[in-house]
Amino acid sequence: MSRRPDDFIRFLKGLRAIREYTPDPVSDDALEDILEVARWSGSASNRQPVELVVVRDPAVRQKMADNGARAAGSAPVAILTVTPGDPERPELEAFDNGRMVERLMLAARAHGLGSNVMTLKGEGPEIIRRELGIPPGRKVWTVVSIGHIDREARRARPPNPNAGRRPLDAFVHWERW
Repeated sequence: MSRRPDDFIRFLKGLRAIREYTPDPVSDDALEDILEVARWSGSASNRQPVELVVVRDPAVRQKMADNGARAAGSAPVAILTVTPGDPERPELEAFDNGRMVERLMLAARAHGLGSNVMTLKGEGPEIIRRELGIPPGRKVWTVVSIGHIDREARRARPPNPNAGRRPLDAFVHWERW
């Protein structure tokens, strides 16, 4: 089946941060597909430094929510990203982490699921590291929540006044600043 570029562009532009989920579980097949897409995410020098911890346990997801990753508390799945914490490569690890997070979110969207990316705050990274048995020295980066979108809750939410996008000529510079 061939697709037009417009279909892909519309798909990419339609990615939204979802904070409201139904309690319905994410199927194992969908989750495996999402994780496979993440596995094929690019990385600097193909080092593949990002590792993932899939968390379905509601108590652990609530600890994530209590430490800054609020949507993890209501989503049926939270995925924690972890990198080696190499002091010689912090920018590359951050870049690779971001690439993988975006892939996780797009793969979730391909399955009709919602997702959101959040960071753990304060002591959150250390609390979650201990809770999940992550070795010392590893960098606990971000949490991606994934689940079925609670459309009623989204509609009931007040509109975000900052939700619009600047026009291209407001942030794109051609040839020179």
